[in-house]
Amino acid sequence: MTVSTGEAVLLEWMDARAADVLDFARRLIATPSINPGGDERAAAACVEAELRRLGIEDVRRVGPSDERPSVIARVPGSAPGPVLMLCGHLDTKPPGDMAAWRTDPFDPVIVDGELIGLGSGDMKAAVAAMVYAAAALVENPGHAGELLLVFTADEEAGSAHGAKWLAENGVLVADVAVLGEPCGVVREWEAIDVVSRGAALFKVKVFGTQMHSSISDRLPAVNASLKMARLMDRMDRRLKDELTFKPHPLVERGPTVNIGVVVSGGVFYGVYPGYGEFACDIRTLPGMTEEQIVADLERFLAEAMADDPELRAELAFEIFVPATEIATDEPIVAALQEAAALVLDEPPALDAFPGATDAAHIQLTAGIPTVAAFGPGFLPRAHSPNESLPADSVADAARIYALASARYLSRPA
Repeated sequence: MTVSTGEAVLLEWMDARAADVLDFARRLIATPSINPGGDERAAAACVEAELRRLGIEDVRRVGPSDERPSVIARVPGSAPGPVLMLCGHLDTKPPGDMAAWRTDPFDPVIVDGELIGLGSGDMKAAVAAMVYAAAALVENPGHAGELLLVFTADEEAGSAHGAKWLAENGVLVADVAVLGEPCGVVREWEAIDVVSRGAALFKVKVFGTQMHSSISDRLPAVNASLKMARLMDRMDRRLKDELTFKPHPLVERGPTVNIGVVVSGGVFYGVYPGYGEFACDIRTLPGMTEEQIVADLERFLAEAMADDPELRAELAFEIFVPATEIATDEPIVAALQEAAALVLDEPPALDAFPGATDAAHIQLTAGIPTVAAFGPGFLPRAHSPNESLPADSVADAARIYALASARYLSRPA
């Protein structure tokens, strides 16, 4: 694959700043933005300062409150053209059990070539790379249209203060978007994820007989905990096969069903359990709707109760995030494949992101076709102690984003 003179200059500029983008990623990791907790101001300030230092002046913060800012920056081209949006989120999950971390999660270190720190792969490395990709285009102009950077708040806790708010308030306007979520599962840069699976989150409430436990063998009584356990087992074994969905070529495993992600019930010793509940999540395919999932769940529970007249169960549906999909012939998909092939020597395959992303808000609410995930790092390491990614991947990501942006924004109209 040939590299134009302008692209060669772009890569030279990035090569000279490989250490700088890695240093910026480390500074971002060292800036806490834990969510739940909900305050991205320090991370937003860190990003804004770096953007301005690199010569990007059209930068603003926007959000529903001062404590929940998203950062938006623009790099206009030399002529009218399409708008490409590169998007990442500023927040991270909490570190969890601090004793499980071998190093301080907020003191990023490099060990055996791995950058370790909270949010390294999910997704502060990608944010840093996008900032430097934009700076590369500023220093090496020639593109048309506009490169739009959007760094959101609140992705890790539902996006109500971030992408959802931005989309619902008309802030996001672009022709296409790329999310920098980590796309590696088995290996890094494994695939360009053109599908983002959705999520159906719900609880099942189970009712029994609360009374003194010393007489449970003398009076008729229903143990809610036991009924709940048996229902959970039935759902684990059978629910997936009873869901309504159309198979998708990029999601061969179909929807993922997780039963009992949270479980609670009972009162204390001496009390026969009269109530229990368990939470579940289903990772959905394109085409699956909230209405159909609710109907499937209601039918499943009705059949279970018909088989066991003592079982009383009630569905409490809570959240539905639709799946999204971008057409594989969108020019940005080819631009990402070509850029990745130049940097990594191999074009990534096309696949589906296992989880839900901000693509639901960006694509379905704001109307912007969105690549659900193409970023450095490994999804299995996200939300885990000792989160890490290869340190060299930060600069590779910046090269890929810069090349893909230049190719997409410079293509013939």
